[in-house]
Amino acid sequence: MILRFIFAFIVPLNFVYAQNTSQQIWLDYNPQLDLSQKYTLYGSLGARTIIPHSWTKLYFNAAVRFAPEPLFNIFNKSQQELHGGLSIFYISNEDTSNQIELRPFQGYKISWPHLERLRFTHFLKLEERFIFTIGEDDFSFDLRARYKLEAIFHRTNHLIDFAEGLYLPISVEFFVNLYSTDEYDNAVRFTPGLGYSSKRDLWKIQFDLSYQYTANADGSDFTKSTVIYRLRFNHAF
Repeated sequence: MILRFIFAFIVPLNFVYAQNTSQQIWLDYNPQLDLSQKYTLYGSLGARTIIPHSWTKLYFNAAVRFAPEPLFNIFNKSQQELHGGLSIFYISNEDTSNQIELRPFQGYKISWPHLERLRFTHFLKLEERFIFTIGEDDFSFDLRARYKLEAIFHRTNHLIDFAEGLYLPISVEFFVNLYSTDEYDNAVRFTPGLGYSSKRDLWKIQFDLSYQYTANADGSDFTKSTVIYRLRFNHAF
């Protein structure tokens, strides 16, 4: 199992370097606090940069998760969640003016099906992006939808957020730009990962390696690809 997982990391890397694509490094801390059985506050604090360097992003995200009662008996064994929040990005550009991005979002997540050691989640999210260039009066607006399918394999039978031990997440995320002013639009992101969680201290550390495909917004055949190295630290209070 471990050898196969390592091989899954090496193959995308060889492909990336052969295609001379860019690389990004993401670091983030993700706390969460359960207010009740239905409501959870969560957020993110992190930084992102690109190689070769042209920008650095610092961001903060605050959101709430609501888990309603199932509407029909068919969903009794499925966990459903409603999400809403706001992300704030500060983008430090090397060759152009710096920017501030406000990104409200709304989402719906369902966990289904549940197997003995494998959990699938489906997350549909709508994002509004307000991008302000520092020193200018105007702003740009983008609107996009995102769908993420994730599978998490855990060595134990406990399919809760902080089951103790190693786990293997893998996901694919699709982006649909409903209205965009960018030259390039994200299209799909494939992400295998490796994580470890501690049940006693309620923390998780996870490393992801993403391959992201970006298409030209004008519909031409020219595309870009990016490898993203991401280290995530999750903490539940």
